[in-house]
Amino acid sequence: MSDSSYQKPFGSLLIPCIIAAIGAPILLNQFGFEYNPISDGFDIANFAIDMGVFVAIAVIASFLYQSIFKVVKKEH
Repeated sequence: MSDSSYQKPFGSLLIPCIIAAIGAPILLNQFGFEYNPISDGFDIANFAIDMGVFVAIAVIASFLYQSIFKVVKKEH
């Protein structure tokens, strides 16, 4: 059965994407990986690495965001 009164928290997609957009370049820069598909030309391997890191950070941030939101909601 589904609970029709359940609402997803606002920003459950927006906040993790913002965190990933900021965190992925920082993380990749720390490892010396610099890839710009516009100026460097499109390379599928580099693009896959870039998107993989972005998605991994977004998934982790989404999990943490939803976990924190549930904890805060339970306290009220």
